[in-house]
Amino acid sequence: MAPVTGAHRLVAFRAPTPRDALPAWRPGRKTPHSGASGPYCFARWLRDFADTSLLAVAGRDVIGFLIGYRRPDVPDTYCVLRAEVDPHHGTPALGAHLLRVAAEREVARGARFVEGAVPAGDTAADEAYARLARWYGAPAHKEALFPSSRFPDGEHDEILHRIGPLHGTS
Repeated sequence: MAPVTGAHRLVAFRAPTPRDALPAWRPGRKTPHSGASGPYCFARWLRDFADTSLLAVAGRDVIGFLIGYRRPDVPDTYCVLRAEVDPHHGTPALGAHLLRVAAEREVARGARFVEGAVPAGDTAADEAYARLARWYGAPAHKEALFPSSRFPDGEHDEILHRIGPLHGTS
């Protein structure tokens, strides 16, 4: 997918490196339900999952990231572990663009399904997964993956989005 144009500048997508940890961590730390992962954890993620993760950059600024991996027990499934965008980036549907670019790359590598778990009520994430399903013309399935009642903080349910089977679009 070609770069997209934001409100003020061109947004490109690229693989991360551990040096991107601090700039990638900054947008996510202000997001509700983002967890307590600090820059050290991001450096590990961006090192260990660089091949299956993605950054959105505008100029020299990281304005979004997606950390994903292939499920070891189900290798045709690409899982989005975490995705965040800077709420002030000015690029419409940036989260959906990140998800689509990552999915395109993984489908080219043999993935047939995309999964991601998001907090119940996260309408932006819900729309990003719905857009992906529409773009591929693929079935979309949603179910509670981790109900809040199973965890001590009981903060929110995690809803699994499973899209697929996916086929190349070119």
